[in-house]
Amino acid sequence: MPDWSYHTFFKPLLFRMKSETSRDLTLHTMNTLAKLPFGDKVIQFFGHMQPSKEVEQKIIEITFPSPVGISGRLDPHLNGTKAFTNLGFGFIEVGPITILPQKSHKPIIRNVEKETLVYDHLHENLGLDATLIKLQSMRTTIPLGMMIKGETLQDYEKLVQKIDEHAAFFIIDVEGISYLERIKELTSKPLLLELTHKNVKNFTEDIAVDGYIIREGIESDDDVELGQMEMHHLKESIQQLLPYNKMIVASGGVHEPSDAMELFREGASLVQLHSGFVYSGPGLPKRINERILYEENPVSKPIEQTGWISFFLMGLGVFIAGIIALIIGLTEVLLPYDEQYLGIQKEEIQTFSHHLFHFMSHDRICLAGVMISAGFMFMQLSYHGIRKGEHWAKKAYVIAAALGFLNIFYFVGFGYFDRLHFVYYLIILPFFLYGLFKSRNLTTGSKGSNLYNTLSWKRSQLGQSLFVISGMCLLSAGIVISIIGMNGVFVKEDLMFFSLTPEQINAFNDKLIPLIAHDRAGFGGALISEGFLLLTISLWGYREGAKWVWWTLALGGLPGFLTGVGTHFMIGYDNHFHLSPAYLLLLFYLVGLVYSYAYLNRSGENQSITVSVLKAEKV
Repeated sequence: MPDWSYHTFFKPLLFRMKSETSRDLTLHTMNTLAKLPFGDKVIQFFGHMQPSKEVEQKIIEITFPSPVGISGRLDPHLNGTKAFTNLGFGFIEVGPITILPQKSHKPIIRNVEKETLVYDHLHENLGLDATLIKLQSMRTTIPLGMMIKGETLQDYEKLVQKIDEHAAFFIIDVEGISYLERIKELTSKPLLLELTHKNVKNFTEDIAVDGYIIREGIESDDDVELGQMEMHHLKESIQQLLPYNKMIVASGGVHEPSDAMELFREGASLVQLHSGFVYSGPGLPKRINERILYEENPVSKPIEQTGWISFFLMGLGVFIAGIIALIIGLTEVLLPYDEQYLGIQKEEIQTFSHHLFHFMSHDRICLAGVMISAGFMFMQLSYHGIRKGEHWAKKAYVIAAALGFLNIFYFVGFGYFDRLHFVYYLIILPFFLYGLFKSRNLTTGSKGSNLYNTLSWKRSQLGQSLFVISGMCLLSAGIVISIIGMNGVFVKEDLMFFSLTPEQINAFNDKLIPLIAHDRAGFGGALISEGFLLLTISLWGYREGAKWVWWTLALGGLPGFLTGVGTHFMIGYDNHFHLSPAYLLLLFYLVGLVYSYAYLNRSGENQSITVSVLKAEKV
């Protein structure tokens, strides 16, 4: 559930439900997906949220993959703990854990306009026994912080002894200070002390713990309110604790990357999300991690030895081959070796059925348009992504290119081995392999300049979702067309256009359908590669200020649409039902460009100058 799907599709539905219902449904669904075979791979593919090694931190002898964690109060029933490991978090808080279950007696109040959550208390949990069952079935690669809360020494002893094997560190509240020495005898794990906004003000004594966690929520007599208004109290609390020179975890208040960066600058070692995760979406930890990298190195400089030139030349080869194929499709249509294979001249096909000949031209023109689009995207990924060390760009490039090279095996399905295509593959393959070799150690994480939940950011969620859907549609269409090309070859609308049956075509020339099948399958295979490029660029490269991504999507889509739709009208094949998927994709493409423009073309370097403007832009 990345941000583009959360804000566009799920959040409007979830916010119509009761808070507890939507919370449990969301976390349980995400956790179920994460536990399925390859479920974590699916989450990673669509979210690409794993933090870069460059944001990893080692504090109190614990390696945190990211300085961003999730509060245990958000998931009192441990429904989403497995899923959290795939969302870019560096640690997960579990708890509070008490001997007996604790329940809330009032519903959670959600104020969407103010982006706040109101609880009657923050002590709800499953109890020790049920928590242990959940923990024993859980396998996580990131640290778990166990918040334990007891009433007697025996309670704390039992909690520590039962949970120690699952904990990377423990958290105790101020009531547990009395039993601190005994707890330290029972575990060698680091200990953090939980402080609220209220009691931190009266905290004047350094305690023999490894750090402090400032608990989220503004307490009143009747309830606890969570939201971005906590930031002021968090910063005050951090300043109060800084003199003790220990690890400080600030929990809550963070609704956008700027909040997290403020807390880090104030002196927080780590931050935990709660209400911000609900309102800003599951992509928030990823945005924070990318902003951390951006602040460490705001200027993306080319990295030596990434193999980008070789990759770029391969993309250029695909682009040029597409232009050559377009010229052939618009003029000769058939090459001499095609006519040699058929045993007839193209004029004989035109005499037999000029519609059939134009249909063959249409297939080759569509293939050319897809090749031009894909070649342009390959070049853009090489120059703007791989050249600057973006690991996601290399990953997208390599998988899409590999899918394209597999097209050579399509001849098995239709029995026509295209020698020119084989030579073309032999020419571009060395460039691909050399680029793959030179970029083998490319692991640089992605930077992001985004700081605020501005209107342009919110609008961009729709734009991104439309491009993602378009990529998935092209990918699916390529698979379908490839299967049709290797089996039935024609759809009903095709046969209606040239008013012939396959039997009549076979009677005229029994090698004609295999040749057409070769073109259809080749077009389908190229469409798979282009669809994957569009999908991954939209999923993984979509960041504020990434102008090149907008232009890649804008210009990369034009050749495919112009040839795919235009050639149908050029040859008179204007069946609107047949073209309706293309019309819908064109609509998605145009709306996606409009809704993405402001976000992708914003200058990240100027954000510090335009803070007041950006904040005023919020909804």
